[in-house]
Amino acid sequence: MSPTSAAHLTCLCGNISVPGSLSLGLAFPPLSAPPAAETLAELMAYKVSEKSTVYFCPTCGSYCFISTHQKNWFCTSGIIERSVSSEAEEITWPKDTVKITCHDHVLDTIDGGMTPFLLNINGRTLPTWPAAVDKSTDAKTNLSHQEVLSFSQKSLNGLAPPGENDYLPAKCQCGGVSLLIKRGNYTSDSSIEFSTRSLPSNPTKHLTYMCACRSCRLSTGASLTPWTLVPPTSVFNGNFPTHNTSLHSDHNLNENLQPATLGHGTSDPGSNPGLSLKHNWSSPGTCRSFCGVCGATVSYWCAKRPLELDLATGLFRAEEGSLARDWLEWGWGRCSFEEECVDGEMLDAWKGCAEVMRASEERQTVNVN
Repeated sequence: MSPTSAAHLTCLCGNISVPGSLSLGLAFPPLSAPPAAETLAELMAYKVSEKSTVYFCPTCGSYCFISTHQKNWFCTSGIIERSVSSEAEEITWPKDTVKITCHDHVLDTIDGGMTPFLLNINGRTLPTWPAAVDKSTDAKTNLSHQEVLSFSQKSLNGLAPPGENDYLPAKCQCGGVSLLIKRGNYTSDSSIEFSTRSLPSNPTKHLTYMCACRSCRLSTGASLTPWTLVPPTSVFNGNFPTHNTSLHSDHNLNENLQPATLGHGTSDPGSNPGLSLKHNWSSPGTCRSFCGVCGATVSYWCAKRPLELDLATGLFRAEEGSLARDWLEWGWGRCSFEEECVDGEMLDAWKGCAEVMRASEERQTVNVN
């Protein structure tokens, strides 16, 4: 991997704006030196574990840097931009900001997550690590590709599908943002008003898609951001005091649930008690929300479609795994603003993922029922 000085690191609000010197490789590209002290002073630090700390922008929530206990530094791939000087000097900019070389912590997903369609990319067979990457000479990846492909089916075994009045928990890393998402109900007699493009084919699920726009990339730190479309009226405050402690709330206890306020009304007095939400109005009529403690992306709302809310899919805590397939209808291959994507390999893999991911769903149907 060859280093480049043509990169520029920035977040959505421009709170950090520094030249980058990095190696284009992992989704978390390694930095050749720690960020400058004045840059880190503009960011919030959150200790994820004894081994790593993340740094995010307190204004827009963008994840920017990661440091490890071994004093290694990484940036997130989404904040990498082409520098003005490189454009002026007509330096060739690569099709891909990063090149994926492996997958680690795959078991954390339970169902394999996005790994199944990223196992082989442009002739490269990528190793899959169950936990952290082990670079010792006798290390083994342990997970075969066939095993990874079987996770989605196995994750649903023995689980009863959610009921009509159940709620999907959504929570950030620190727990400061905890939400409950009402199961989808997009039947003809439902009061939900959604555009046709946002309606799932399965009325009991919520539609999930990818976005590659520059604004989402800079606000999340990710090249591709998975969003789930839900009605704002289906999102409730999971940290509001209630005597219901189960993950799947009984409909008889609905009176004890308080709606979460995301987008319009976020500044109203008394909104979102117990939640560590912060909001960035990135443009007139556009509100992006995130956790003010750990920086987790939470939602996107815009006045052009006020009855639709984009929730960060990575927050969902479904029993069956990170893809929450019992709750979500994934629009495999669907991507908004793909012309703005800076990672062509990743986008191509996503656009071509429908066959492998739908085949996995078919195997679930055959084996579970």
